[in-house]
Order: sequence, then C-alpha cells, then structure tokens
Amino acid sequence: MATKTSKDIRNESRFMVLRTVYALHTVTRAQISAETGLSPATVTTLVGELVDEGVLREAGQISSQGGRPTATFQANPQRGALLAVDVAETYVRVDLFDTSLARLDQERVQLDSGAQSIESIAEHIRRCIDALLARHPDLGGEVLGAGVSLPGQVDPVRGVDVFAPNWGWHEVPLMEALESAVPVPVRIDNPLMALATGELWFGAGRRFRQFVAVNLGTGVGAGIIVDGRLLRGPGNSAGEWGHTTLIWNGRDCRCGRSGCVEAYVGVEGIRATLGEVAPDHELLAVTHHRDFIERLTRADASGDTAAQEALQRTGDYLAAGIGNLVNLLNPEHVSVLGWITQYAGSELRGRVRERIARECLPGPSSALSLEFTEADGEGVSLGMAVLALEGFLARVGLPSPSSAASPAAAVDGRSRRTGWAIPHSGATALPH
Repeated sequence: MATKTSKDIRNESRFMVLRTVYALHTVTRAQISAETGLSPATVTTLVGELVDEGVLREAGQISSQGGRPTATFQANPQRGALLAVDVAETYVRVDLFDTSLARLDQERVQLDSGAQSIESIAEHIRRCIDALLARHPDLGGEVLGAGVSLPGQVDPVRGVDVFAPNWGWHEVPLMEALESAVPVPVRIDNPLMALATGELWFGAGRRFRQFVAVNLGTGVGAGIIVDGRLLRGPGNSAGEWGHTTLIWNGRDCRCGRSGCVEAYVGVEGIRATLGEVAPDHELLAVTHHRDFIERLTRADASGDTAAQEALQRTGDYLAAGIGNLVNLLNPEHVSVLGWITQYAGSELRGRVRERIARECLPGPSSALSLEFTEADGEGVSLGMAVLALEGFLARVGLPSPSSAASPAAAVDGRSRRTGWAIPHSGATALPH
C-alpha cells in the first residue's frame, strides 16, 4: 500500500469532518474533534475552509462554563442544490437535494421492458431534471453537480459502462450523452458503490473502519470498506461478490456464468428457489420484482410452507455467501442493505444469524457485528447525492478520498465549472 502524503491525510481529515457534521447535524468544533480523533487545531482549520466555501455555516452559539460562548456548525442548505440520478433496469429516478443532503423533490419514470440505449436513458434523465427545476424556480444557490448511478459494472475513470447484462451493454461510452442531458458536472457510478458510499457516510462508517456493505436487490454485490475508505479497484469493479461462485455448476447467472451468489440470493434467484420448492406456485407468475418479494413475504407470514421454505433456503445461501466474505476479508462488521431487506429483511436476518457461525472460521467471526437495515430503499439516491457533493468539493480544491475521479473533470472545460444557475423559465415539465 502506498505511503500517505500530507495531502492525502488532509483530504481524509476533511472527509471525516464533513461526515461528522452531516451525521450529527449541529456540532461544535470540540464535538468534531472528539468524534474524529483529530486535533482541535486541525478541526478549526478544516471547518474554516468549509465555512469559507459556504458548505458549512455557523448555526449559533452555546454558553460555556465561565468562558466565551462556543460556536456550533451545520451543513448550509443554501449553498446550492445537488441532483441524484438512479437508473435501474425498470425506472429512471431523479432526486433534488440541497447541500445539507435534505431531499427536496423527486421525479420518476418507468422504463419499457427490454434493452435501452444510453441516448434513450439520457433523454429520460433530461426530462426528469427539467420537470424538477421547473417546480423549483426560486431555489437558492446553484445546481452544483449531479451523481448518476447506472446498472452493471461502471468505470467512472474511463466514463463507460463495462457490462450491463440486462441491456446487453458492453463498453458503452456514457459521458457524451449524459453531459448533453445534464447541465451540470456529472459523476457516474453503479448502485453498489452508491449504497456503500451512503453507508460509509451515514451508517456503519461512523462506527467501523473495516466493514462490508452487502447489497440485495435485482443484482447483488458487496461494497468493501478498508481503513475507512471504499475499495474500488483499478476498474471500479471491486465488490462483485454477486458474481463469485457459490455452487459449482449451479444455476445459470445473467452474467453468463453459472453458480453465482446472485443466482441464489438476487430476486430471480429467490424466484428459482421457490420454483424448485413448488413448481406450480402462483407467485411464480408475478413478474414485477418488488411485487414478487413483497407477496412472497406476506405468503411466508400467512403460513405458506413453500414460501417459508424458499426464504429459509435463501437465508442459507446468503449465510454461506456472507461467510465467504468474512473468511476472506475479516471485517469488523457486515451491513446487509438493499430494497429486498425492506420486505424480507426480518425473515432473512433470523436465518442468517442462525447459520452464520457455521459458515465462518472461528477467528474472523468471533467479534463480527452483523446488521440488516430495513431502510426505505432510497440509499442509492443518497449515495449519488454524496458523490455529487464530493465532486463539487474536488472542483473547488477541497477533495475527498472516498470517491472515484470523474473522467470529464480532466478533459472537459464545461465539467470544470463549479455549478450551474437554476433557470427561472424555459424548463419542460415531464407529464405525470
């Protein structure tokens, strides 16, 4: 591992300060120092930088025992706005956040079944953004940037979607179409990295420096945090745990291989398990992924033995897959995230906790913390808003170590702008 430079250390310290302010909302310098372990002098300097840029603001003062009042600080929602774009196989969703990372509004369109082109996706994004900005003509500040999550294996440095099997994408260039549709600097990533970023800022990252964030959804992956930083790998493909082999010569996976973890704990894997248990089960006809998982969970609760068996087997597969991660990486903690946990989290949690010790070596599992987060399923958009904020900070000379570089920042003069003024007219609303 390369030796950290003084610049690396400063960037990491700034990230720790920012993350603490966003997590605790209103804090003093002393509270930041206690939370991060940074010296009071370092905290004072970094808070000053962020206040000067307008990202943080002084929130007020509190009395101290016999001394001068102590200043408190918080994120400044008036600094500008951020766009978070979540592109999935079935929808495009754009959220508007302010710079305190409060969600202000959302626009969403359903996609037709079948393959999409990056041009068609970019057009949906453009229409969603136009609709959002038309509804917020008086929003203060400027739009500082956009984070765009796209399915599959995304390489932010090269600006391509390396592989998105559901759409047949292989080495698809992204940035030209996206920058034509999005009138602000764009950073791209995939849902796994977005969820892991959100967990690093607002979840387990506040308590652990070595942890894994497992994502359960249509696809499956594992965001790996090492020494407080998201592990990406040279091609941004670290964490493709869903496409490691769970069962030799097992089920076909959508990646083209067989026996992958995703083929057993992703949505279609759970459907295949139900089909093995009960080939004629009525839920096999439910094609919408969320509807299928929600109805399967209800069937489990109502005593449907086939549904119960399918979820128990899924829990066993998940325990084995997580056990492999624990044995390989020896993390302090594993967070299980993703929209599947919103519906089936309690059922899977019980089975995994029952079996995980059998799947792990005694050493790595002895102090392991395991948590299922039954969140609202909006972690991707929050993670992309964070990446958009980090992109803005990097452009004004206050970079964070936790996100990948945008390809456009180095070559496209338009993308080096700090932001874009919100128009007060001329936007085209997307029909509801």
